[in-house]
Amino acid sequence: MNRAELERLDRDALVVLAEQAGVTRARILTRPELVDELLLRSSADEASKRRARGLFGVARDLLARVVERGLHLPDAAERIRTMGLAPPPKRSAPAALPTVTLAEIYATQGHRERAVDTLESVLAREPDHAAARALLLQLRDSAYPVPPPPLPPEEEETAATAASSAAAEAEETAGKGEPREPFGMLDDTPLPTRYDVDECVAIPVDPTTLYVYWETRESTLASVRRTARDGSLILRIIVIVPTWDGPRSRTQDIAIDSSLGDWFVRDLPPGCVVRAAVGWKRGEVFDSIAHSPSLETPPGSPSPLVADVLVRWTPSGATRVQPGDPDAAVIERALGRVRREAARARQSGMIGGSALGSSEQWANAPWSS
Repeated sequence: MNRAELERLDRDALVVLAEQAGVTRARILTRPELVDELLLRSSADEASKRRARGLFGVARDLLARVVERGLHLPDAAERIRTMGLAPPPKRSAPAALPTVTLAEIYATQGHRERAVDTLESVLAREPDHAAARALLLQLRDSAYPVPPPPLPPEEEETAATAASSAAAEAEETAGKGEPREPFGMLDDTPLPTRYDVDECVAIPVDPTTLYVYWETRESTLASVRRTARDGSLILRIIVIVPTWDGPRSRTQDIAIDSSLGDWFVRDLPPGCVVRAAVGWKRGEVFDSIAHSPSLETPPGSPSPLVADVLVRWTPSGATRVQPGDPDAAVIERALGRVRREAARARQSGMIGGSALGSSEQWANAPWSS
């Protein structure tokens, strides 16, 4: 039977089914407990058992944590927990659900009034719960022995109490004329100065400017200094510019005197590939501590090259594809297919029509910070 079918049965029918299924002390369990135990025993694998426990099964595990931490009764907590298979979730415990088991725990700990309140809540939900009614009559009898409580019971905040407290606090704040900030909306905690990592971050600012941030741990610097005392901390910038005559590269080393800092690298060629690294340099040897990924700066202007001439890359440079070239027809057909697909994509709004950038005008420009 599924949960919906079991919940339609009366208490007596649930008790009979639970006793047939081997549930111990079935007659003191509440209806949700009986349904939970029956579903638990009808599931074959662990995943199905966890799903069958439902919210009430999870709540009962949380109740075990309340008992174990708040009432200092590990044996009772273990008894509640072993009624199901799922371990108690690692979260804060909610208000305890009213059950006869909980009332028995309160009575064992000497909290008579708390046990009476719990049983009254059980009977409010299930007036035909005979075991709860019998225990309530015993506890209301002043002659019934109850041990003195070793500790006062913990306060339980219900949803209504929490809502009324929040409303009262809001009214008090509104009365003072001060706007109340939503809890957790703003975080005023300042960011840490250091994160104790070795890292180098590079971000393109515009076609000719790159922002670089670095941090090196003091332990890392101490290690490289022991290896090479006569070296220095260096920020290295490597720029690669693709051209028809092959890639052109340039390296710039910037002496830095701090393990934490930032730098603006200026006068870069637009559309270049650039990478930044922080490391220790001794003579001509550079040992990288941390480096950024390869980045590409934005193009500075539309490309001056018009795509109406076919060229082929060769070891000696770019050469024009002549009409008599044996591969000219194949290249033309492939290029025509690409152009048709690009035209359809532009018509459907998939890509824009802006021109590609070029790095052909790059020269050995001076760099500054």
